[in-house]
Amino acid sequence: MVRQDRARRTRERILDAAAQELAANGYARTTMQDVAGRIGMTKGALYGHFASKEVLAQALTEHAQAAIDELCADRAGAARPMEALAGFTSALGRCLHEDVRVRAVFRLQLDDREAAPAPRGRLLGQLVEHLLGLLGRARQQGLLSVEHDPEDVAQLLLAVAFTVHYGPFPRSGHESARWTAFAWGLVARALAPEGRGTTE
Repeated sequence: MVRQDRARRTRERILDAAAQELAANGYARTTMQDVAGRIGMTKGALYGHFASKEVLAQALTEHAQAAIDELCADRAGAARPMEALAGFTSALGRCLHEDVRVRAVFRLQLDDREAAPAPRGRLLGQLVEHLLGLLGRARQQGLLSVEHDPEDVAQLLLAVAFTVHYGPFPRSGHESARWTAFAWGLVARALAPEGRGTTE
């Protein structure tokens, strides 16, 4: 049991180290030696836990998929889509800010999109589809102006969420939450049909 716990802790340290390297440098420029060196491990020991860089990337992708699935769990979205959009945008921004493993996987996806279409890109598609679902419900309830293309709005909300971590100014957790709320307020007012509030 002690050996298993130690192996599990080592595996988690490796995944965090790999995520930090991949988030900073991308897949092509990250090596197994880089990952091992970050936590003072030999490359041979690292291979004892993960057989290749691709296996490491897959483990991180599985973690990110679980995190995104949790974010997209449709709680009260059908009844209060604008509230759900606000909560989702804020939660995604917080996730990207706090979880280096999720950030690493999105770096992989963006790198893949620049090179060629790749399976990892489906997480971005999942986020867009979830936002489009909520935006469609908001429009059905008369809470979203018909002047705006839902796909454009979905891209804008993703930009708001991603800017929490990737924007020009470093932000603490409190600052990122405040900024997301501020940005959402501006967006929501712009999206609302004339004469409608933004908190329905």
